[in-house]
Amino acid sequence: MKRAAFGFLWFLVIWFGTLVIGGAVVGSAAGSGMEATSMSEAFSKGQEAGAAAGAEFGRKYGGVIFLGALVISIGGTILGILPGTKSRKKDSADELTQESPE
Repeated sequence: MKRAAFGFLWFLVIWFGTLVIGGAVVGSAAGSGMEATSMSEAFSKGQEAGAAAGAEFGRKYGGVIFLGALVISIGGTILGILPGTKSRKKDSADELTQESPE
């Protein structure tokens, strides 16, 4: 049960993290070239352009990112390569093979 919970947590981290980072990169690129007469006007124009570009990124690549995060989290959980998803059999076998430091 613990492995499944960590697998789901990794899915959420990968999915939302990729969407946030991708949206931030696309949004900052779209909002960086705004020309304005004042700082507040530049901020508002940049914010509007960035929000639109970030939303478009989410619509365009959201499904692919969702499926990729799902595949990575399921595969990583099954293989035990994601932190917190190592199987108990491996843990107990490692403990038995280690010598006690006496």
